[in-house]
Amino acid sequence: MRYSFLFLIGILVCHIGYSQPPYTGDTVTFAVIGDYGQDTKEEGEVADMVKSWSLDFVITTGDNNYLLGSRRSLQKNIGKYYGDYIYNPSAPADLQCHGKAASDKVNRFFPSPGNHDWYTRHAKPYRLYFGQPMDYNFAVGPIHFFSINSGISGESDQRDSLRAELSTATEPFKFVYFHHPPYSPGEHGNAVKMQWPFAQWGADAVLCGHEHFYARINDKTTPALSYFICGSSGNTHLYGCDVHPLDSSRFTIKCDDKHWGAMKVKVTKTTAIFEYYIASDRIHPIDTYIMRK
Repeated sequence: MRYSFLFLIGILVCHIGYSQPPYTGDTVTFAVIGDYGQDTKEEGEVADMVKSWSLDFVITTGDNNYLLGSRRSLQKNIGKYYGDYIYNPSAPADLQCHGKAASDKVNRFFPSPGNHDWYTRHAKPYRLYFGQPMDYNFAVGPIHFFSINSGISGESDQRDSLRAELSTATEPFKFVYFHHPPYSPGEHGNAVKMQWPFAQWGADAVLCGHEHFYARINDKTTPALSYFICGSSGNTHLYGCDVHPLDSSRFTIKCDDKHWGAMKVKVTKTTAIFEYYIASDRIHPIDTYIMRK
């Protein structure tokens, strides 16, 4: 695992605390969930679907802990549903998870922070619970992941760090994930500050949340890179797909704003298969996208 350094709220933080999942085969399978942590029936249905998959680990695209990111809601919003994937021995005793990940002593849950995680001072409950800084990267088999905190100021530090890490990563696939989508047809619209040259730096996919729907967005000017929005994993308020329409001459969009769901991604050294499933139909993905090397 590569580690880097980033000034966060004036404090130099080392990217430590999480061990990467063990890699024992030719294929890595992981789930993507986002905007999920609300302790709702919908979150439970999505979590049950995710747990029915044979996964190596889970990543999140933010808003892990509604409404205000408080300490008292961490276990009911996150641990209740995904505790089997979380190994957090550095957390206070009342915040530690005691599921399968803890028994194995291997963490299988890799979040990124959303704006609701930041509603407490310095996102302290989030940091206590997950025991890690806001920006980190890790490699599993054929994939290198880069988790970014898109909610802070001073993005130049993050840009420089990400660009350098992408340039030295040797894995076939490089995925960047964070909360605020660079391009979105939804209620929030484009997060212009996050429109970084990801493709130029070597990324293959950018995965985000913030909008409470699923979308796959392909930019014809950067065909080697795909954008995904997965923000429909539990919040009861779904957003519309066409509030801020994107330019159809530039973007190809697949969007679903009617269902709650999650992504399942299978990756080998030559192929990445992105599938989006809804909780009401665990068998048939409503979107499939294949990326080849």
